[in-house]
Amino acid sequence: MKKNELRAYIPLSLAMLVPVPGRLAYGLVMIFLLFSLITLGTLFREFASKFFDDDLKNALIAVVLVSVCILVKQLVTLFSPLTALVLGISFFMPGMTPFVLGNLFLKPQAPLGAELKSSLASCGIFSAFALLFFLARDILAYGAISFPSSPGIFEIRLLAPHHIPQAAFFWASVPGAIILLVLCYAAVSAVLDKLEIIETSEAAYR
Repeated sequence: MKKNELRAYIPLSLAMLVPVPGRLAYGLVMIFLLFSLITLGTLFREFASKFFDDDLKNALIAVVLVSVCILVKQLVTLFSPLTALVLGISFFMPGMTPFVLGNLFLKPQAPLGAELKSSLASCGIFSAFALLFFLARDILAYGAISFPSSPGIFEIRLLAPHHIPQAAFFWASVPGAIILLVLCYAAVSAVLDKLEIIETSEAAYR
């Protein structure tokens, strides 16, 4: 991963990781939404490019993205109405980020299979980070690991509620999510800087 790729993930992180409650269960739903947006959006772009000009194609892609968000929200509502209620408008936020729009509005530079593979790979990298992020907030704030279930969430409790410090609930809040996100990105950026220095040094000695 390069630093310019890392920057592309920042708006997506602010849309997906900060406003969503800090439970792994909700994070899994949002990751499913992200993969649905990228997969269905890429497939529709390939279809639309054969029949429509660029302006109309881009407008239709935007409509499809909103439709996918609505579809996923309805599926989640059928599975767990409480989860859909808690996430609310968060369902629509990832579809408006540069990560999704950039992947779908730019002209494809490769065949459909290669484009889809590349987009899903980028999506997978972010999803791995998102999983760890939601898992960390779940454990730090609630002392549990949660999964989606029909009543709402199913918990695997690691700590009894009375063993969790009151201050730990800060990580479940929006300010806590922002601070954790900044720390994570600072750490990843520092690692990428070190790797770039190593690569530059190795290239200089060749």
